[in-house]
Amino acid sequence: MPLVRISTKPRTAEERRAIGDAVYVAMRETLNVPENDRFQIITEHSGEDLIYDPSYLGIARTAGIVFIQVFLRRGRSVEMKQAFYRRTAELLHANVGIRSEDVLITLSENDAPDWSFGNGIAQYV
Repeated sequence: MPLVRISTKPRTAEERRAIGDAVYVAMRETLNVPENDRFQIITEHSGEDLIYDPSYLGIARTAGIVFIQVFLRRGRSVEMKQAFYRRTAELLHANVGIRSEDVLITLSENDAPDWSFGNGIAQYV
């Protein structure tokens, strides 16, 4: 079960939904995420609240930057992760017009006991 946090500049409801959809589709296609396993938090921030280097690693970023944090269970290969990064950037560009240079993604892996889906228990243990 991935938990996704997306931070972006203010956008329309349609754009926010399309961003969430793109990330979910990319996870399903590349990370073997099950259908209906969708938990996302999309937060809008003013330009002053999104702090980033506009040219770190030689990548030219703009005010359209989107930060995507994915918390997921351990076990995906480097190739799967790279495919996820690529597919997410492709879908965000195609569906929302976000430049691939403006897509910053981090994955944080954890283990089965680190998840509770409700009822005060760790369902994967």
